[in-house]
Amino acid sequence: MNSVRHQILMTAEWISDYAQSIEAPVQTTNGNLIAPSTMPIIFWQAFEIPWLSKGEPLLHGTQKFSYQAPITAGMTLDCELALTSKVQKDGRQGKLTFYTHTLVCKCEGELIVTAETVLIRVGDDHDEKMHNC
Repeated sequence: MNSVRHQILMTAEWISDYAQSIEAPVQTTNGNLIAPSTMPIIFWQAFEIPWLSKGEPLLHGTQKFSYQAPITAGMTLDCELALTSKVQKDGRQGKLTFYTHTLVCKCEGELIVTAETVLIRVGDDHDEKMHNC
């Protein structure tokens, strides 16, 4: 399906700000701040996502994270966000479209985290507004 790539530099300030925003304790390893486990969800802000129309409301379905190593300050992450599934179903409010996304982030070629997120669009007219899908 579709995918986009972006490189993300993890700074101590960014990790600290995110941890504070979700009221999570800041942890360290080898003197480096560790990003809270849900932080990859905000990496989406760095991507231009052509298959999702900007400004259209989406519901957050599910998310899950699988870590091979912690994300720490100073890492440069090579991330790829992919649309891995698009499924339409009939709901009480009309058509529901479920978009399953997988975000894979590596550092120096080593897998760090995989995150899966499902977003839901409600309504019948969204297919005309989709790009590259």
